Amino acid sequence: MSRVAGAGGAETGGGRTAAARDVDATIGMTILLGAWVMLFAALFLAYGVVRVQANEWPPFGAPRLPRGVPALNTLLLIASSLLLRRGLARARGGGASSVATAAAAAALLGAGFLGAQLAVWRVMLARGLFPSSGVYGSVFFALTGFHALHVLGGVVAISVLAVQAARARRRGRAPLRALRLTALYWDFVAIVWVAMYLAVYWL
Repeated sequence: MSRVAGAGGAETGGGRTAAARDVDATIGMTILLGAWVMLFAALFLAYGVVRVQANEWPPFGAPRLPRGVPALNTLLLIASSLLLRRGLARARGGGASSVATAAAAAALLGAGFLGAQLAVWRVMLARGLFPSSGVYGSVFFALTGFHALHVLGGVVAISVLAVQAARARRRGRAPLRALRLTALYWDFVAIVWVAMYLAVYWL
């Protein structure tokens, strides 16, 4: 067996008890993501109702949303998610040493997303669009702001994971359970953003 497999055995040592922890953790994350899916679905539904009822979108005199930086943000999140998945695949295949690097790179890309999103907000505020600027402004800032909070939480989690992986590198161990659950969460964040980018910036 590979070192990571051995490390995985150590992490999941204890036979059924450790396996049960893995199942419990996966179920817990699935329930959490399911709740967030329903929450974002409600937000998208509200946005759809507003769009259908609006005679003109964006409203007359309101600034149009930029597409360039949000497109870059889409690439950043997708690349970050793929990096984390690559780190997980390598960890399962025995490449424990690459987990910390992959996680650190994914966290940096996520931080880049937040920085770019802040830039978009600043531009829109400078153009006169505020959360209080009617439905158009409130919907934009509510959707993107709520998603940004999830990105921030993911960046923190991935950063902690990178530190844990770096410490475990000496023993050839990879925090497989934490990496797998974090990658699942990060995939969710990326998928929601792609849907939001298409719905808010293009439709």
